[in-house]
Amino acid sequence: MRLEVLSAGPAFGNDPRASRRVTAYAGAVPDFVGLLRQLAALQPPLFVFGSVAETALLDGELSHSYGDVDVVIPRTELEWRLRQLALLGFDAFTVYYEPRPGLPLVYGSTRGDLALEVSLVDYGSAGNPFFVVRTDEGAVAISVPADAFRWPPTVVDGVAIHTLSPLALVHLRAGAFATGAFGPERPGKDDVAQARVIKTFFRNTDPERLRPTITRIGDCG
Repeated sequence: MRLEVLSAGPAFGNDPRASRRVTAYAGAVPDFVGLLRQLAALQPPLFVFGSVAETALLDGELSHSYGDVDVVIPRTELEWRLRQLALLGFDAFTVYYEPRPGLPLVYGSTRGDLALEVSLVDYGSAGNPFFVVRTDEGAVAISVPADAFRWPPTVVDGVAIHTLSPLALVHLRAGAFATGAFGPERPGKDDVAQARVIKTFFRNTDPERLRPTITRIGDCG
């Protein structure tokens, strides 16, 4: 298995929450592969996104990382999912990003040198999933494709990695770029990762299909 050291940046863009992340010390290699094995055993499955998902889907590998593991769940599952994660040693979650008062988007926790972030997806009245971020003009919803949680697991080294669908990954990154909610795009990193996913899964796809719908809150149901 290739060992890959990733930066401690967020899943998409430059994240002001970076100062909250675990500090890696010289020679330390957090056991993120072991954590992914534990997460894979949870039922129902937890879905990952960000670097972990892209590495699994594009390279068929798991990586030791100095960053974190990003998972996403419906907001309605938050309470019992946090109980599940507490049993794995992640028992003190902090709100990392709250685009709407009382409705956080991201929670984070650590276990030793391992960092885990939980992002929440909401659903409109018609059952359409979306994420909410804050822009200079206020909170907006970034649409998530219907197949987001339907992609089959990718098995790597005996670990079943449940990732968001490639289309959902593309939409999330495109939405982050378009809104600037997590800072400016990182040239040579974010754009390269996005291009790899598109080349692998959507080489001949209409570019319009790869763009999420971005709407002001109140128009996203």
